[in-house]
Amino acid sequence: MNGRAPYRLQAHLWRTANELGMTPVLGPASPDSVSGNHPALLVNTAGGLQILDAGPPPFPAGGAAPAWCEAQVAVPGMPHPVWLISVHLPARSATSQHIQAERLANLVAQRGGLVIAGGDWNGYAPADRLTSPALEGLPAHLRPARMRLGGDGRLEADYHVHRALASVGLADAAAELPAERRTPPELTPTGVTGGARVDRIYLTRSLVPALERYEQAATGGSDHQALLLTLRTEAAAGATPPPPLP
Repeated sequence: MNGRAPYRLQAHLWRTANELGMTPVLGPASPDSVSGNHPALLVNTAGGLQILDAGPPPFPAGGAAPAWCEAQVAVPGMPHPVWLISVHLPARSATSQHIQAERLANLVAQRGGLVIAGGDWNGYAPADRLTSPALEGLPAHLRPARMRLGGDGRLEADYHVHRALASVGLADAAAELPAERRTPPELTPTGVTGGARVDRIYLTRSLVPALERYEQAATGGSDHQALLLTLRTEAAAGATPPPPLP
């Protein structure tokens, strides 16, 4: 949600939600965002979904605000609710990305439950198989937050964010599906700068068997493509949620 004019933020949020017939959940201002954008979720409560909880939990004053927004949603036909998480990690600092990803992964693991987390991670995932020549061909301003120099002096993709999420059992949804169930079939860049998918959807690994289809497409209203992930409710109903930890 665009926060460039803060006094219009709530009006913009509710106008968008009302036009779609959905209920909004607004997150905090994105850390390091020049325009002060906020992550948000729009939930189709009119279609039977129920919001049970929302976040993120507040963090102590003085620390960077969480770079995500979340809602725990009850889905008809599923015995367990799902945490839906909208993410926008900082674009200009790998360190800030790492901190946010580690905080989110820690929360996911400790809280337990089923999770679907998607958005702009501003970094890369191993499934895209970025080579050093491909990285060298990208704009230089992307290097500090998305790459690092290897021991041989060649550029390497920084996968720290992906690995933090994977360490608590979250899977890269598009990479889990075969090419024939993706549009486009190949894993292709989601942003105008190219390179790879900076926008991705992760989900609890026990939900992987419920994956039906993944699609991405330009909308004309953003420099990023929109992502659509379809799951089969019947299969998702059998997913076992990770338990909460002490």
